[in-house]
Amino acid sequence: MYKTLTGIIAKRISTHLEEQRLQPAEQKGCHPGSKGYKDQLMLSNAIYEDCRRRKTNLIIAWIDYQEAFDSAPHSWVEKSIELVQANSKTFGFCKISTEKWNTRLILKTKQEVMQSQPIQIRRGIFQVDSLSPLLFCIARIPLTNELNRADCGYQVHGTERKISHLMYMDDVKLLGRNENDL
Repeated sequence: MYKTLTGIIAKRISTHLEEQRLQPAEQKGCHPGSKGYKDQLMLSNAIYEDCRRRKTNLIIAWIDYQEAFDSAPHSWVEKSIELVQANSKTFGFCKISTEKWNTRLILKTKQEVMQSQPIQIRRGIFQVDSLSPLLFCIARIPLTNELNRADCGYQVHGTERKISHLMYMDDVKLLGRNENDL
């Protein structure tokens, strides 16, 4: 039931993000109609080819967050949902459900089974439903907004927009013309 319910809520949040144009083009994780990493690879190849053809500088840095899904504080996920102005009932569901996430430690021996009291989970998201990865992507929207505001990155010939970064879930590729830009 939980997966069905979170799937419905994820669809509604995703629709809201698309209608309000809040889902960053740079983030291909949880982006409807996206081929995810394949889209990012095609875009990267186009940038490399443009750079090679025009003989311009390009510097790249990859950021790989360790334990990224496990490190997202619930308080920031909640704040991010609030920032994208999700429906109040959707916000309430997300807030209440993350507050109720808990686990128990179980130790089985030959003689007995010992179990801890519930341990509340205050950071991290599940990776087995369709809502949690979307919440993770929402929590990264402010990062994309700040990177775009910096007005740095690589400008592909014939376009006005600079590409400062590409994201796929927790992977980030930063692009710039030089080290200062990066």
